Amino acid sequence: PQTKEAAILMLADAVESASRSLSEPTSSRIEQIVRSIATKRLMDGQFEECEITLRDLNLITESISRTLVGIHHGRIAYPTGQQARA
Repeated sequence: PQTKEAAILMLADAVESASRSLSEPTSSRIEQIVRSIATKRLMDGQFEECEITLRDLNLITESISRTLVGIHHGRIAYPTGQQARA
């Protein structure tokens, strides 16, 4: 990517699809996968053409992690069928 915006979209797309593949998406697992993907992209030099700083990357990964945790939050199991009538 050559702009910060493109870098954010690239990272968000990669971690969103990776988070969907998690069998049990807990907050710690989501945060771990976001950091892992961001670090791999950084080490591969994929952010060298855009003016993204390490501070920016840290803020971006924190924001993406919070968003994904919100999307994959646990749901309450409501009773169904006979359980609801009892």
